[in-house]
Amino acid sequence: MRKLGIDTRELAHPEPLEVAIKTLQQLSNDTYLYMLHTKNPIPLLDLAQEQGYRTLSKENKVGDWQIVITKNQEASLEDLMGV
Repeated sequence: MRKLGIDTRELAHPEPLEVAIKTLQQLSNDTYLYMLHTKNPIPLLDLAQEQGYRTLSKENKVGDWQIVITKNQEASLEDLMGV
């Protein structure tokens, strides 16, 4: 699968959500969104899940959040995140 990576840690609200939504619109079954954020983006995750995407978010050791979102129902989210 091909990763569409975005780093939103330096962006001000609401830019991270706007960038993520634009990226979600580009996803197919062979791509996934990998996002770095300063917090767990609950509104984004809820929106994605309501639209049938699978999501995983996890805080890393330095306090940043890693988020994986995919349409692919067979993909291992943990593998895509690298955990």
